[in-house]
Amino acid sequence: MPTLSFEYLHGLVYDIYKAAGTPDEEARIVASHQVSADLAGHPSHGVILLP
Repeated sequence: MPTLSFEYLHGLVYDIYKAAGTPDEEARIVASHQVSADLAGHPSHGVILLP
């Protein structure tokens, strides 16, 4: 399984939310929380929730 850095994954998640029309600040907050949830061992609250 590939390992991605926090910065890379955060940027990817942020870009996906922006492409879906999410406002800038909300996209940053949600991306940060989802990537952090994965790092904390809570994948059910992580990037799996991407639209």
